[in-house]
Amino acid sequence: MPHRARPSRRRVSPTRVHPPLAVCAALILASQPGAAQAPAKIDTLALQRLLVAEDARGTGRDGLEPLLGALASDDTLLRRLAVRGLGRLQRPELGRALLPFLADSLPAVRREAANAIAQSMRRVGRGTASSDSTQLTIRDAAAAFTRALLSETEPRVTEALAQSLGRLPLSDSAAARAAEVTIRARLGDQPIAGVVHGLYTLARARRATGNLTSATVALLRGTALAAADTTVRRLALLTLAAAGGLDSTTAAHTAGDRDDETRRMALRGAGALPAAFRQALIRRALADPSTIVRVEAVAAARLGDGPPDCRPILAATRDREPYVALTAIDSLGSGCADPGAAAATLRRLSLDRTKGGPSDHRWQVGAHALLALARLDTAAAAAMLPRAVHSERGEVRQYAARAAAIVGARAVLLRLAADRDRNVQEAAIAGLAATAAHETDSVYLRALGSSGHQVALAAAQALKDSRHPAVVATLLDAFDGLSSRRTENARDPRMAMLERIGELGSPAAASRLRPYLADYDTTVAATVATLLTRWSGAPVEPRPVPLPIRPEPLADIFFRRTIRLRVTMAPSSGGGSFTLRLFPDEAPATVARVLRLVSEGFYHGKVFQRVEPNFVIQGGGPDANEYVGAAAFMRDELSLRTHARGTVGISARGRDTGDGQWFINLVDNPLLDHEYTVFGRIDGGQAVAERILEGDRLARVEVIENR
Repeated sequence: MPHRARPSRRRVSPTRVHPPLAVCAALILASQPGAAQAPAKIDTLALQRLLVAEDARGTGRDGLEPLLGALASDDTLLRRLAVRGLGRLQRPELGRALLPFLADSLPAVRREAANAIAQSMRRVGRGTASSDSTQLTIRDAAAAFTRALLSETEPRVTEALAQSLGRLPLSDSAAARAAEVTIRARLGDQPIAGVVHGLYTLARARRATGNLTSATVALLRGTALAAADTTVRRLALLTLAAAGGLDSTTAAHTAGDRDDETRRMALRGAGALPAAFRQALIRRALADPSTIVRVEAVAAARLGDGPPDCRPILAATRDREPYVALTAIDSLGSGCADPGAAAATLRRLSLDRTKGGPSDHRWQVGAHALLALARLDTAAAAAMLPRAVHSERGEVRQYAARAAAIVGARAVLLRLAADRDRNVQEAAIAGLAATAAHETDSVYLRALGSSGHQVALAAAQALKDSRHPAVVATLLDAFDGLSSRRTENARDPRMAMLERIGELGSPAAASRLRPYLADYDTTVAATVATLLTRWSGAPVEPRPVPLPIRPEPLADIFFRRTIRLRVTMAPSSGGGSFTLRLFPDEAPATVARVLRLVSEGFYHGKVFQRVEPNFVIQGGGPDANEYVGAAAFMRDELSLRTHARGTVGISARGRDTGDGQWFINLVDNPLLDHEYTVFGRIDGGQAVAERILEGDRLARVEVIENR
C-alpha cells in the first residue's frame, strides 16, 4: 500500500530463494559482453525464457542464466530487457555486471542500465559498507553515474542517470553534495524533468545528507520554474518545498500558473512563508476552479505556528466537491483558533442525512464529521455514537469504532468487536488495544482464528506483552490454521503471530514450529529459523519450499500493446466508466496476472476502500481491506515510468507482495517512483475515476483490445 507520510515500503525478504553468491559471481563473469555468442535474431521462446526468469527472481529451472546470457546478445531488445530484469532483482552482487552497459551503443540500453543499477542498490542501507568484492558499492555506483552524466548527450539517458544518482542511498553530506553538483551541472538553460527529479530525490533525503545549496535553489527558482515543460515546473516546486526553498516571490508567480498541478504544488511549502502572505495565497487557492488546488489549500491552511484560523476551512466544508469538503471536515478535528465554531459545525454535519446523489455517497459526511468531532469534543461525539453504531453501512460502523477508541467508549468497542463486518471488527480490536489494553485479551484470543487477515493481524498485535495463560497455545493453533490455507497473502498476520510467539513463548513450542522451516513462504521460514536458533542456541537453517509460480504467456502479453481495460462503476456509486491503457512491455507479469484476474471476475463487485484526496484511491480486494487480496503474490516490476496523475499501480505491503489490488494516483506522486509497479494509465473517463469516494463499488472490469 502506498503511504504518503512514509513512502518507502517496509522491506521484507523476497518470496523466492536466492542462489549462492558464488554462483551469481560465476554467472556474472560468464555473461560479460563478448563472453558468449548472441542469437542471430529474437524469438518468442528466448523472450519467454528471459521474462520467466525475471518473474521467478532468478530461482526457477534455469535460474539467472537467461538473464545473464542475454546481456551478451546482439539483439537490442533482449539485451535491454536483461539489464532491466537484473536490476529488478535488487541484488547488489548483480549491479557490477550492469556497469558496462552505461556505455552501451544503444541509448535505450544505457537508460535502462542507469535505472537497473540504482534499483540493484535499493536494499543497501545508507552508509552500509560491504566486504564482499563481488558487490557493487554505493560509492562505485555514484562514481559511475557521475562519469556517465558528464559525457552523456542523449536527453532521456541523462534524465535516467540524474534520477538514479539522486536516489542512491548516499552515505553522508559530502557524497550528497558531490551528487548535487553533478546533477545541477546538467540543468542547463532548458531543464529536463529527470534532472530535476534527481534533485527532488536528494532534497527529500535532506535529513540524512543535509539540505540543497543556495546555488541549486536559485537555479530551481529561476531556470526550472521558467521552463515550458509543466513536469519540470511541478518537480521544481516539489523540490523547493522539500528543501525549504520556496519564497514569497516564487509562490506568488506560480500561484497563477496555467497548470493546476503547478498551482497545487506551490502550496506544498507554504508553511515557510510569512503568515499574512500565506493566508492570502490560501484564500486565492480556495477559490481556484481546480479541485486538487482547493484540497491542497485546505491542507495548507494548517501550516505555520499555532492553531490556524479555521474560517477558510469551515467555508471549505460547504465546497461543491466531496474531496474538498471531506478534507476540510477531517482537518477540523485537529483543532483551530476557534474550536467552538469548529465543534458546532462538526456536530451539525455528523447528523447529516444527505438524500440526493448516489446512495454510496450519502454516508461519508456524517462519518467523517463524527470522527473529527471525537478529536475535538469527546462528550459530544460520545452522545452521537449510538446512531452510527446502528447504521446499516459497515463503513459508518467502522468510523464509529475509530471514534469510540478516541472517546474511550469501551462498551461500544466490545459490541463492534463482534460485528458482522470484519473491517469493523479490526477497527474495534485496534481501539480496544489502545484503550483497554490486556483487560480484553479474551476478545483478541477469539479473533485470532478469524478468516479475515485484517482481524487476525489486529488481534495478534493487540496481544503484545500479554500474560494470559492461553495466549501461546491459542497463537500456535491460529498460526497452524492460517498456514494450512497456503496463501502467500496471509504473510502479515502469520508474521505478527510469530512475533508474539517469539516474545511470549518458550523452547517448549519449538516442536510446533519446526515443520515451518520448510514453509512455502521464505520470509516465514527464515523467521522460524531465527526463532529456533535463539531458543536452542545452535544455528538452525530454513528449508523453504516456495509455491510454484503460475505460468503465464509473458512473451505474448509483452507484444499486446493495444490492450486496455474498461472499468464500470456500480449505479449505486454514480455509474459511469473509465478505460485503462495497459503497459505490457513495461510490466508483462503484472499485466498477465491482472488480465487473468479480470477473466475470472475477481474485480466484479469489489470496493474502493481507501480514498485520500490529492494522493490515491485504492481497492479491488475481496474484503474491502488492504490485507485481503489474491492468494498469490505478484513480483514488483519497477520501471522508469513515474507515478503521474491517472497512472494505476499495484498495491503492496513490502517487496514482491502485490495481491491484485490497484491504486490510482489522483495527482502526480513522484515520491512513489521506483517503489510500486505502474501497470497502466487512465486514457478515458478520468473524471469518473476522480469522483470515486470511499466505499464505492465496481460493477465490472472488462478487457477491450484491437488485435
